Amino acid sequence: MNAPSTNNRRLNLDQVVPQQGLVVEDDDDVIDIRGVAHTLWRGKWIVVICTLIAAVLGFLAVSQLEPTYRASAKVMFDIQQSNVVNIEDVLIDQQFDASELEDQIEVLRSTTLIERVIAELNLDQNPEFNPRLRPAKVTLQDRISEFVSLPPEIEEFAQNIGIIPPPPVTPDPVEAARRERLMIINNVREGLSLRPIGRSRVIEISFVSGNPRTSAQVVNTVADQYIVDQLEAKLEATRAATTWLSDRVEQLRERVQDAEQDIEAARSQSSDNTGQSKAVTEQQLQALNGALSSTRAEISRKQSTYDRLVDAVNTNRDIGAISEFRQSSLIERYRQQEDDLLLRKITLETTFSDNNPDLIRVNQQIAQVRQNITDEVGRIVTAAQLDLQSARNQENALLQQVRRLEQQLQVQSKDQIQLRQLEREAQASRVLYENFLARLKETSTQEDLQEADARVLSPAEQPLYPESQAKRRTMMLATIVGGILGIGLVFLLDRLNNTFRTPAQLEELSGETVLGVLPAIGSKVERRKVINHLREKPGSGLAEAVRNLRTSILFSNIDRTPKVVMFTSSVPREGKSTSSMLVALTSRQMGKSAIIVDCDLRLPALARLLDAKDGKPGLMSVLEGQAEINEAVYIDPETGLHVLMPRGATASASINAADVLSSRKFSDLIDKLQDMYDLVILDTPPALVVTDARIVSKLADTVVYAVHWDKTPRDAVFEGLQELRSVQAPLAGVVMTMVNEDRASRYSYSGYSYYKGKYRDYYGT
Repeated sequence: MNAPSTNNRRLNLDQVVPQQGLVVEDDDDVIDIRGVAHTLWRGKWIVVICTLIAAVLGFLAVSQLEPTYRASAKVMFDIQQSNVVNIEDVLIDQQFDASELEDQIEVLRSTTLIERVIAELNLDQNPEFNPRLRPAKVTLQDRISEFVSLPPEIEEFAQNIGIIPPPPVTPDPVEAARRERLMIINNVREGLSLRPIGRSRVIEISFVSGNPRTSAQVVNTVADQYIVDQLEAKLEATRAATTWLSDRVEQLRERVQDAEQDIEAARSQSSDNTGQSKAVTEQQLQALNGALSSTRAEISRKQSTYDRLVDAVNTNRDIGAISEFRQSSLIERYRQQEDDLLLRKITLETTFSDNNPDLIRVNQQIAQVRQNITDEVGRIVTAAQLDLQSARNQENALLQQVRRLEQQLQVQSKDQIQLRQLEREAQASRVLYENFLARLKETSTQEDLQEADARVLSPAEQPLYPESQAKRRTMMLATIVGGILGIGLVFLLDRLNNTFRTPAQLEELSGETVLGVLPAIGSKVERRKVINHLREKPGSGLAEAVRNLRTSILFSNIDRTPKVVMFTSSVPREGKSTSSMLVALTSRQMGKSAIIVDCDLRLPALARLLDAKDGKPGLMSVLEGQAEINEAVYIDPETGLHVLMPRGATASASINAADVLSSRKFSDLIDKLQDMYDLVILDTPPALVVTDARIVSKLADTVVYAVHWDKTPRDAVFEGLQELRSVQAPLAGVVMTMVNEDRASRYSYSGYSYYKGKYRDYYGT
């Protein structure tokens, strides 16, 4: 036998079935629109029924509604008024603010305005708005009390335990009146509706009432009282503003007078302190600053000259290169004498020796001339130094005068700062006084020209017909809610489903390959009729599905074609025995020998299916050595199927099936059958019921796991597959049995189930 060939794919419960409408792939959330539409189309009758039920309930509800009448009026507010005292208000159009419209709506809904409407129309005497005037409703308790009266003790006990409500407490008259007033106001406010018209300054006022005349009266009265309220509020505000402005103007006039007196006093005191005005001081200071600047420039020039002369003397530079020395006539004469003496010296040196008296005298004269030049240079330097010092003394004198004037100017500036502060305060008080005086005149003029900021565009007329919009809205809302509930119910039922409805779903969740899909030929059809259907109609859809399953099984192991195939399932009645017989019958029709071994020693299904009552020995007889294989094999007279199954008393629940199936004799029997037949099919009990399937799986080349379409729970399939994987069973894949092709095509919009159900007429039947 081949080594187990397990599928490496494993269960991933985090993935959602593609047919459910939503597919979650790794980290991306993708909405499958086709899946959603397909799910809705599959449950269309649920949606239709829920919608019809909701529509009927809505119709019954609206049929109990009393007719109501709606009257409406339109009011435009924020009318631009002409201000006779301000030309800008006439020429400039103010910007419209939507928040102002909301403010006016709140004014229309205010308690004060509604109370004025109630007083104007005497709505407190109308039973529609005053519940106290309505006749009391007779309750079931009242009707029972008319015929049955309880003893006081029992009635008190019932009240204590909450069965009967206690008698109402008589409220205080003032509190009762307050509650009645609030109730009437709330009733009027509930019927009132306010709606702005687009982006205009128009408000639509509507009122709903059971009386058409009342609805029109309330709307018109609300509009009228709104305008009256505006006029009264404006007039009251104008009068209050006029009174306040008059007092304020008088206060400001006195403040302006005091400020002007303070200015004059400050000016007089400043002149007394300094003896001259600030302007004269500033002129003097400006002249001194100019002289000081010139003196400092002169000092800088003389300092430069002096430094240059001292540097020339210290460095023994040629005095002829210095302009100040060169301009001295005395130095020029001394230099001429020096030149003459030097010329004479040169002449004597060429004739006499150095000790010649004339030459010595000439040298002495040259030295004397040079000393005279040096003395004259020193006097020139000293003169430059004296000039520099004189300029500095002049600078100090000017600087003292400047500082004196600056101190005087500083004192005058402080007085001027105080004076300017007083002038600014006086000017501010004067401007404020003039503004308030102008506003007082405007307010006094406007007091006689007040007009409302709103006017009625179209008054309310008495409605001729009751309002049907509420009924239509209720019907539409009920219908929509019913449709939404129906859609929600469809998706809820789809989510609550715990079975497998498509091969893709089964393969995705189980992690095993779907080898085939076996359709059902009808509801509650006996297995014998299914076998006969395949035998009599080899071109049917069922026959094609079985041949497809057989092909998938044979090609499940490419290295070696499986000869021993085991069929099992999670729980009983999943079609595994029928599937095994169909595969065996198909093999026989294709010219291959096949035998079915019924491994369910407790409840053998094939014996009941084939009605084998010929008295021949069975599987246990072969294992016990009481019969040969040829003697125990049952050959069905109709189909020619070879079946080896437990018979008679040997098929009992008391048999230790696990020991039998795990015995060496049973293994040798399977080996012998492989030599005798091309295909050996082992029909085992369900994997979750007993351990027989796990034991027998070790003898099979491949294992086929049957799953009943739309019936077997997913957890059962997962657990059954896990049981087989735990013993390393050679799972080839799963087969979906008893598929209702019509319903399966509704559960999937692609794949085998869809096209098989959609084009089932392609087959004969």
